[in-house]
Amino acid sequence: FNRPSAPETEEDEFADERAEVLAEAAALKKLAADYMHPEVGVSSCDATLFGRNYFNRASAPETEDVEEAEERALVLADALALKNSAADYMNPEVGVTAADGASFGRNYFNRPSAPETEDDEFADERAEILAEAAVLKKLALDYMHPEVGVYVADGTCFARNYFNRASAPETEDVEEAEERARVLAEAASLKKSASDYMHPEVGVSASDATLFGRNYFNRISAPETEDVEEADERARVVAEAAALKKSAVDFMHPEVGVSAADGVCFGRNFFNRPSAPETEDQEFAEERALVLAEAAAFKMSAVDFMHPEVGVTATDPAAFGRNYFNRYSAPGVELPKKASEKDESPEASQEMAAVKSLAAAVKGANLPSTKTTKLSSTDSEVGVAKKSASTVNLFGLSEVM
Repeated sequence: FNRPSAPETEEDEFADERAEVLAEAAALKKLAADYMHPEVGVSSCDATLFGRNYFNRASAPETEDVEEAEERALVLADALALKNSAADYMNPEVGVTAADGASFGRNYFNRPSAPETEDDEFADERAEILAEAAVLKKLALDYMHPEVGVYVADGTCFARNYFNRASAPETEDVEEAEERARVLAEAASLKKSASDYMHPEVGVSASDATLFGRNYFNRISAPETEDVEEADERARVVAEAAALKKSAVDFMHPEVGVSAADGVCFGRNFFNRPSAPETEDQEFAEERALVLAEAAAFKMSAVDFMHPEVGVTATDPAAFGRNYFNRYSAPGVELPKKASEKDESPEASQEMAAVKSLAAAVKGANLPSTKTTKLSSTDSEVGVAKKSASTVNLFGLSEVM
């Protein structure tokens, strides 16, 4: 293959690349011909294009899908199971009949006359324990009798390595061989570059067919085309111009009117129709609910105030609870001692003296009793000034004061 008279050949990679380029060029040529001559039409002679489906023919019997068939089978099986369950429940006197031979069989391994066995886990555990005991026994023997020595009969212990024998030729590692190959390849490349630089008159010789090929789409006689981005931009510009033209026509000719055939343009709102019942907004409804709740609370407060004899009813368990620390059986605690009179301020002393003098004056007035009166708006007497509902009169105190 490398003799001087051998025909010039090319490597597999270049041949495959050239074949792919020629195939793509042929496909592009055919596509261009189909695009430039649409009157030729498409011709096809594939027999499968004229065949019919045996299962979808007009005279085929009616069938059902696999899913529907499986669903029907499941429904029938469920119905049969439910029927059997209902029959067993309604007729318990029939009993259960079984003719399966496995119902009367015995287990060979669990029969009374079977030899005693053990589980796999116990057997494995026992084997491991015995193996460890044998290893420990051999180790103890080797330790107690060092004079016996080590006996080995394995043939690999006496063999030699073919590649490391004394008479083996000298070799090199894979990494060193790869490194040497790279160094030689770089040296050859540098030598070729130096030769091309020192002898420019030689020129460059190339026999690759792809160097002389032309691009079908960039040839001189190819029709002018535009990029995808420019085509998209032109389409957007044309669409915007059409929209602006329509807006200008609508603005310049208002007498034309707007024509619409969409059904939703003629629909009515069910909630806003003239015959719809009157409703209120959600805010008004919430506000009305708050007002009614407050009015009910005020009414209840007024009834409780006007009729104190009714009393207060409560069913909350917390109303009947007791304080753990203030119960009768609680242990006594000592309150902090009051501050002595020496620590009191002059203002506190004056207030205490005024209270004591007032109490002495009330006590020395010789009043028969102290009367407390609570009047309502309906219990006012004739000729007496109207008083508040919670008026308290202390008789005799005004004369003393």
